Amino acid sequence: MAINKFTLMLEGQPYDIERRGELMVVNGVEFPYTAKENVITVSGTPKAVKLSSGIAAEVDGIAYAIEAKGLDEPKTTKSRKAASAGAAEEAGAVTAIMPGLIIKILKNEGDQVKAGETVMILEAMKMQNDLTAKTSGVIRQMNVKQGENVDMRQVLCIIE
Repeated sequence: MAINKFTLMLEGQPYDIERRGELMVVNGVEFPYTAKENVITVSGTPKAVKLSSGIAAEVDGIAYAIEAKGLDEPKTTKSRKAASAGAAEEAGAVTAIMPGLIIKILKNEGDQVKAGETVMILEAMKMQNDLTAKTSGVIRQMNVKQGENVDMRQVLCIIE
């Protein structure tokens, strides 16, 4: 039986990985992918990948230190963590979808926001991710500053 959920430590940074058919879910974000021999295509971009001894990977000729965790035993706490992150978002919190760097804050404490409006931008895995308000309201608390590193599921701001 193939293991479909695990944590990949890439250069010391954790990434929660889940395979769902033709989708790869990385820290809660879905990407279409295919894998054929030593080429993995993610969102239409092919990458040549070579693994060596389970502690290093080479992607397009660049070496990275890696470690896979959770391949031997299933994780039992993941659903509880996901549920608490979901509860925070339902309560009006904007949370980090993955570890990364806050590169731009578009709203401040006291600002009105509408559901779906971008509040800040998170850079993770060399991609920019818009973090949006889940509900309309006023930003009551901003917990981060531009240029700050954040952890996955960290509450970044609260909207009431």
